[in-house]
Amino acid sequence: MDRNDVQWRGYYAALPTPFTESGNLDLDSLQKATELFIDQGAHGLLVNGSTGEWTSQSHSERKAVAESVIAAADGRVPVLVSATSAELAASVDLIRHATAAGADSVLLTPPPGARLTDSELDWYYRKAFGETELPCWLYNFPQESNSSLSVPLIERLAAIENVVAIKQSTPDDREFYATIRAVGEELVVFGHMLSRIGLALIHSGQGGDGHFGSGMPLGEQMPQFFELAWRGELEEAAAIADRFEALMGAIRQGSDGYNWRFGGMQAALKAVMNLQGQPGGYPRKPKLPIADAVSLDKMAAALIEAGLAVAGPRSEK
Repeated sequence: MDRNDVQWRGYYAALPTPFTESGNLDLDSLQKATELFIDQGAHGLLVNGSTGEWTSQSHSERKAVAESVIAAADGRVPVLVSATSAELAASVDLIRHATAAGADSVLLTPPPGARLTDSELDWYYRKAFGETELPCWLYNFPQESNSSLSVPLIERLAAIENVVAIKQSTPDDREFYATIRAVGEELVVFGHMLSRIGLALIHSGQGGDGHFGSGMPLGEQMPQFFELAWRGELEEAAAIADRFEALMGAIRQGSDGYNWRFGGMQAALKAVMNLQGQPGGYPRKPKLPIADAVSLDKMAAALIEAGLAVAGPRSEK
């Protein structure tokens, strides 16, 4: 099994997990968000990644979230379920559950905080992915897991029978390009592609298959970037890339890449959605909503500057 056994490319949206103001799981809003992202043209969906606040959910809630999205998507786009956990047994159980629930794939970072050696990581992935016949994603996200999959290790892990893709979320773009060169012929490689550099990679045939993003702050334009690029309509694709860079710069300016300008990443994404009248919901404490009018007005101004309609309230309780 390799990249030729799947048809995964384009813009994959990492779904937020909406909670109520009191902190309860809001599956109704989650299903509405799933419908919204599919209607906006997302090429795939990621469930229970960092955007989905997996760390704040119980084990049973993570299963309920996966089931809800899989049912709402109903086979229209690939649904990928993150099984990342600090405990191998929990990841294995989530992988088995996602397989039985009808997910298209599972993906897994190294266990957060464990700081495994390369040999231990090789054993870990073979054990975890050996629990499913689904095609699987490696997920390199050192900002969250405190452990990094080096390019030589990725090459080694690419030999696992059902590993067909990697979500390369390293903050170092050079490492992303090195990953494409090392395993791009064997694995689907997603990374920071919604940019002028990503457009150049697509147009030149150098590799790189898609982009995972936190939600869809630019709506249908995000998958359209790839569709335009594939058709060779470069000026139009570049305009979307510029618009995306400007919007994200405005709401992430001065951030550490994870906590954004006005609050945590999840809270900021949900505020962006709520300002557009979408079912973003609330983050779950200790993550706090962005509630002050000044911050919300600045976020609304950034959305308007990007040509987006602001329909929701500019303050949250």
